[in-house]
Amino acid sequence: MKKWKLILLTLPLLFILLACKKEAPLEQHQVTQESVPEKTSIPTVFIHGYSGNKQTMKSMMERFEEKDFAEEELLIEVASDGQIIDKKPKKEDFKKNNPMIRLVFEDSKSHQWNQADWIQKALSYLKTTYQVKEVNLVGFSMGGISSLLYLETYTNDSMQPKVNKVATIGAPFNDFIENSHQGLEDILENGPENTSDQLVNYENQIDNIPKNISFLLIGGQKSDSEPSDGTVPLSSSLGIYSLLEKNQYKVKSEVIFGVNAAHSSLRKNEDVDKYLSNFLWL
Repeated sequence: MKKWKLILLTLPLLFILLACKKEAPLEQHQVTQESVPEKTSIPTVFIHGYSGNKQTMKSMMERFEEKDFAEEELLIEVASDGQIIDKKPKKEDFKKNNPMIRLVFEDSKSHQWNQADWIQKALSYLKTTYQVKEVNLVGFSMGGISSLLYLETYTNDSMQPKVNKVATIGAPFNDFIENSHQGLEDILENGPENTSDQLVNYENQIDNIPKNISFLLIGGQKSDSEPSDGTVPLSSSLGIYSLLEKNQYKVKSEVIFGVNAAHSSLRKNEDVDKYLSNFLWL
């Protein structure tokens, strides 16, 4: 009953993710980039957001390939019934090239509970088919909240690989509740003042997440007048920072400023690339 209540509460969230508003740009800070990545055979799984498809995370992954940070090795689609469709099956083990995997949901407009189940099926497939023992996760928008729900539900399952690092980009952890009166320091220290049932659910399940996992939360702020990426408030994209820190998880936060911090632009933003590559591989 609780699960269906949360599903109904999050349905409006699915439709708001498609909208973005225009605001005056802020000046973007310069992000430094280390030059030599550490190459391992641990795959990083990239998960799109609401209404996404196989193209959503492709350009970001291609930029990492161009810089020789990582290489795409697999494209996996999960059907609505949970069936795994391996679009680029491998015949050998993963190499020490920072392998990347694109995870695509056939029904990309489904709720986060289904997506968490599909992440579980995809990672189980990686472990049984390719003997993957460890993974990193990168979730854009709804892909980020589905990843967190997966962590709280399945990571203690012996059929799952160990998750080392999780990065989220513009993920609405606190739905779309505005807390525009809160400054960044207040959000990071105390969390959102006005909270959603979704965030309360994360709080109730936080102890299920293994303590070894490191987190990177990336949010966007388009203008001085609006602490938001135009779709997801900053107090939502960084809404679990305080929760994670108070529960002794390693967590970092980054904010992208200016016109290129718009929600749909975050996955195309080179500063986001730098934050991700520094976190994942450097």
